[in-house]
Amino acid sequence: MAEEKKSPKSSKWGKGKTDPETWWKKGGPSPNSKGRPKGSKNQKTLYKEAFGVKVTATIDGKQKTMSKKELAYHQLAQKSAGGDLKAFQIQKELDERYDPPEAAPPMPEESAADFATLEAWIELREKFHVFKKKDESDG
Repeated sequence: MAEEKKSPKSSKWGKGKTDPETWWKKGGPSPNSKGRPKGSKNQKTLYKEAFGVKVTATIDGKQKTMSKKELAYHQLAQKSAGGDLKAFQIQKELDERYDPPEAAPPMPEESAADFATLEAWIELREKFHVFKKKDESDG
């Protein structure tokens, strides 16, 4: 009898797939036993705490209490007004994001074609009685 050649066993565990034997077993020890300690703060909390602290600053000769974030915006505005190009670029990006320019309504000259089209449509509608509701009493 001729022996059948067995093809090499193809791996079930390729790119993006892992061997189930290496998976974390439910109820077993944690694979990250040292993990983040309880009570430690994440980046978002640390950021809010650091920039939310109130400080007293002298602005235009007056003492004002504000958060560090507000103070940073005041300093950015001062540097930008003083000619600092980097500060001006940052201010410009912030303006585009948080204070976009209002779109002006079109001038009558720009809308003339639209009005002409609308008037022509209204005339056609009246001429052919399109989109007119029929009276229920006629019925």
